[in-house]
Amino acid sequence: MKKIVTILMSVVLLTSCVNETQDNTPAFQAKLNDTHWKARETSVSMDGNGGLIIKAYRGAEELILKTSSTGIGTYILGTTNSANSASYSIGTANNVEEYETSVVSGPVFSAKKMNSGTGYVLDDSAQTTGGTGVGLVFKIKVNSNGSISSDSIKARGADYRSGDLVTVQGGNNNATFRVLNVQQSNGEVVIEKVENGTFTGKFKLNAVNSDGDVVTFSQGVFFKIPLN
Repeated sequence: MKKIVTILMSVVLLTSCVNETQDNTPAFQAKLNDTHWKARETSVSMDGNGGLIIKAYRGAEELILKTSSTGIGTYILGTTNSANSASYSIGTANNVEEYETSVVSGPVFSAKKMNSGTGYVLDDSAQTTGGTGVGLVFKIKVNSNGSISSDSIKARGADYRSGDLVTVQGGNNNATFRVLNVQQSNGEVVIEKVENGTFTGKFKLNAVNSDGDVVTFSQGVFFKIPLN
């Protein structure tokens, strides 16, 4: 009997945790540097270009998420597309710390393949040239045509910037990648549902200030935030 009661209590507790966000409509919460962060006020508006602006407040703190449209999808942060961005500020009018997912120099966080190239033969480490930084290395796999079929970042290098175009050495030296963002400035906002004028989704990000300090928001969710 005791065992049954314990199991039932565990189920109730788990259900309560899962429904915490839904029971507090609208809701906006995340982990800020591994500490629970929950907004006391939220708002959603549209900018002049049809983009979405989500604002969340907690005391002297403000977190703003911007996406280039209001549609369901994933919006990448820290790129050269400033329409997708995030900012976080904390403090008073006389002393405010501001962090942004702006274009800064750093180790590469993610890159997009622009050209698969030809003539490549190695399946492993691939050095790169070009861009503003040095030391970016991909781990690649090559298909029977000598083109790069899959890739991952093996070494992130240093001093790269969003928008840099790098070339993979080897083959015919024609496989290229575009740097999307760097480690201290990146993230994504995912709009999962638009329903009756409300927005539901999730987010994560690293934002940096002018001194190079970084704040991290992880496991972020927003639930049924209404459009103003």
